[in-house]
Amino acid sequence: MRSPVTAALLALAGILHVGPAGVANAETVLLARGDDTFGQGWLFLDAAGQCRVVTPRHVLETADGALSPPDLIDRYGRIHPTHSPVAATDPDLDLAFITVGGQLAKGGCSRDRVRATPLQPIIDSLKQAQLDVSTQTERQSIAVAVRAVSRDDKGGGIIAVSSVDPNVSFQKGMSGGTITHNGRPIAMLFEVDSDEGIGVAMRYDLIAGELQKLVAKPQDKPSTDLTSVNDLVLVRGRITERGSGLSGFLAGTSSLKVAPAPDRVVLTFTNESQATVEAIHVRGKGLTGKGFLIVETEKDQSGFLPGARCALVENTTCNMAPRRATRLRVTMTGVSTDAYEIEGLDLVESGR
Repeated sequence: MRSPVTAALLALAGILHVGPAGVANAETVLLARGDDTFGQGWLFLDAAGQCRVVTPRHVLETADGALSPPDLIDRYGRIHPTHSPVAATDPDLDLAFITVGGQLAKGGCSRDRVRATPLQPIIDSLKQAQLDVSTQTERQSIAVAVRAVSRDDKGGGIIAVSSVDPNVSFQKGMSGGTITHNGRPIAMLFEVDSDEGIGVAMRYDLIAGELQKLVAKPQDKPSTDLTSVNDLVLVRGRITERGSGLSGFLAGTSSLKVAPAPDRVVLTFTNESQATVEAIHVRGKGLTGKGFLIVETEKDQSGFLPGARCALVENTTCNMAPRRATRLRVTMTGVSTDAYEIEGLDLVESGR
C-alpha cells in the first residue's frame, strides 16, 4: 500500500469524534512533527478506554524508519504529548497508532471507538462523502466523490476519491485525514497525488481489524526520568526543531526546543501529587538574559493566581510562598527570535 498512487489505481476495479475534554465533536486532529511539518490523525478510545490516535505510519517515521511520537494540536491550538507509537502488524499497511497523554487523555478525549462493523453495504452505495482535515488555524470539510474501490477476497480495503470542487485540491500534509459519511468514519487518507487530484484511503473496518491485533500486546509506558512533570500542554509558543516537542521531552528522548509566539512560551501541567509546591526548577540552554520565568498556581479549578516571577537563566529555581496546587502555569517571556532549549522541568515540593 506504499506504492505510488498511479500504481494503486491500476489495482482498483470498476471514519470517531474529538474535541475538548468531555466534548464529542467529530474532527481530525493535527499531528505536529516539528520543523513545521504536519500530518493528520483520528482520535478515539480503544477497547480498554485508552486515548489513541490512528494515522498513516509514514507520518510517524523518521529517516531511519523508526517511529517517533508527534505532538497533538487541538482545535484551540494547544499542544499535547503522545507516546508509545506502534505500527500495524501487517508490514504492508501504511498504518500506525499512538497513545495520547497529558490532560487531554485524563479528561476523556473522545466518546468514539474504531469499530470493526463491516462497511461494505455503505461502500457499495457511496457516491459522495466528506474529507475532514485539520490545519494550524482551522478544521476543514472537503466534499469528495468516490472514484473507485478495490476488490479482493475480503471485499477490498482501498478507496480512491477526488475533490468535488475543482478549485480545491489535495495537498501534502493531508495524510491521516478522515473520510466520513453521515458522521461515520469510512476511510483514512494515506496517499495523495496533487497533480491528478486523487487521494487513496484505507477503510476503517480494515483499520479496526489491525487495532484488534494490537490491543492484547503490552505497550511501553513513557519514561519520566528527566522530569517529574508528565502531562505538559503547550498553550502558547512554537516547536522549533523536528523531534524536539513535548512527546520526545516527556519520553526522555530529547530536550524541548521552543520559541515565543510572539512574545512568550506558556506551559500548563497538573500537580499529580497535589503536594505543597515551593518552587519551579527549569534547566536548559539559551535562556539567560532573554526574559522572565513567571509561575502561577491553581487549586481545584478556581483560576490561576500569581506565584512568582524570576529572571530566566540556564539553571533557574524560582521560589515562591509554599502553596498547595492542583495545576500550574509556567510562562517564559521573550521575543519570537529567541530560542529556548529546555532540558528539565521539575516541581520543588515541601519535604523534598
